[in-house]
Amino acid sequence: MVLSAESLKNAAVAAASQVYKELRQQHSNHQARSVLRSIESQQGPTDRKLVRLANEYAREVLGSVKYAPWMHVYAAVRGEFREGWIPDNYYGLVVDPLKAGEAARAVIVKSFTNRILRTEALPDLAYTIDGIYYDRDFKPIGETDLIERLFAHDERVFFKGDNSYQGRSVLILTRKDFPRTGSARLVDGVFQSPIKQHGFFAAISAGSTATLRITTARELDGGVAVKAAYLRVGRAADEIVRCRSHVRVAVDIRTGALNDVAYLHDWRKTGEHPDTLFHFAGQVIPHFSEAAELCRSLHASCPHMLCIGWDVCIDQDNQTRIMEWNARYNDIKFSEATTGPCFRGLGWETLWRRAVA
Repeated sequence: MVLSAESLKNAAVAAASQVYKELRQQHSNHQARSVLRSIESQQGPTDRKLVRLANEYAREVLGSVKYAPWMHVYAAVRGEFREGWIPDNYYGLVVDPLKAGEAARAVIVKSFTNRILRTEALPDLAYTIDGIYYDRDFKPIGETDLIERLFAHDERVFFKGDNSYQGRSVLILTRKDFPRTGSARLVDGVFQSPIKQHGFFAAISAGSTATLRITTARELDGGVAVKAAYLRVGRAADEIVRCRSHVRVAVDIRTGALNDVAYLHDWRKTGEHPDTLFHFAGQVIPHFSEAAELCRSLHASCPHMLCIGWDVCIDQDNQTRIMEWNARYNDIKFSEATTGPCFRGLGWETLWRRAVA
């Protein structure tokens, strides 16, 4: 039998896709094992009974033991095994591709976000698209007007390029950075005003703006609910919160209370911020319920996305400000480990059967 050029092309694409998926699987499990080693270096080996339970659950419920390593991490953090956990690699390789939808791709186009959400909670000031500057209403403006708009209330402005995430492609600009010509021209993206954070967060770490991650998910009946939350703060030397150095602490979504224990970027536990010595126990995030409701309502207004991770901050005027939203492979592993299972009852654990089919 002679295969057509189209058939050969499809076979090659399928093979490449499978190789890419396997590489992602290996990378994720390597990361999980590294995290587990870090946790166990502080608290000792994980109970082998919990490891066996995770292996059995991964194999019998999620379809493969290759999804077990992240549940080993969850069990080490919690000291128990909980049915309903969603491993990070299962979420990224099974749930997200099947349920996120094409609309989720638009989320990483920062200059397009306000067209979708249409909310004053975004700190957007202006945009650059294909070398042209636009104001917040997407009306073209010249560079002189842009500069006045950007620095009317602050000497700095943040620029986030389209298709960026996790603090990548973020620039801090001042007036002297303009004009930008030739290779110095900015990629498409959004200019945002600095957020003057509430004193509660400044007391934890004043050098960078704290990020409150609120995770919302679509329910089986089409409604949207808040499923998890945690606070990310930077270290003393950070101008923005970065994954390689952040401190994270889980938040009770019912009350806004911080967990007694926070985690450094390598998952080592601490009861206080390592630089400011801020103690997390007994602390409650101000205006948390309003922030959670804003995220829930915005997700409900665009239900095309299954699960969204919102990065927000409460400013000095007690208002919620949206810094980022993440609908494709948003991080769930920290919440699953510290407060999960967060997504029980949504049917995610059976989606692998659709993927196989």
